[in-house]
Order: sequence, then structure tokens, then C-alpha cells
Amino acid sequence: MKNPKIKTRVVHSQTKSAWNVVGESLGCKYKIARVPYFVTEDDVISERNRKEALEHAEFISYCFNKSDQIIGL
Repeated sequence: MKNPKIKTRVVHSQTKSAWNVVGESLGCKYKIARVPYFVTEDDVISERNRKEALEHAEFISYCFNKSDQIIGL
């Protein structure tokens, strides 16, 4: 497996109900992943979906940011 050596962060999409994992390095691929969530009329379900999507996006970002340690295992 090749180490991507990309530093990422999680930001909310400006146009969609989704969290984006984006690269921080200039000149590298910008959007790494989009983690969408479903919005309903029920605020409790929508908030739960939003939090779960954020957790998944943070996990993806963490894996990219800690790729040296993960590949070293």
C-alpha cells in the first residue's frame, strides 16, 4: 500500500447536506471524500444523521493524517 502523505481536514459543504474531507496542501487533490447525510422533517433524526456523518468524515480524515502510523503497523 502506498502512503498518500496528505494532510486533511473536515468542512461542511456549502451547497449540500454533507461533510467534505479536503486536502490542506496547495497543489494536491482538494476534495478527498464527501460524506452526505439525510435531512428529514424530524429534527432528532436529522441531527443524529448529521453527527454520524461527521464521525465518519473525521475517521476518514484521521486515517489520512495518521497514514504513517497506520502503514507502519
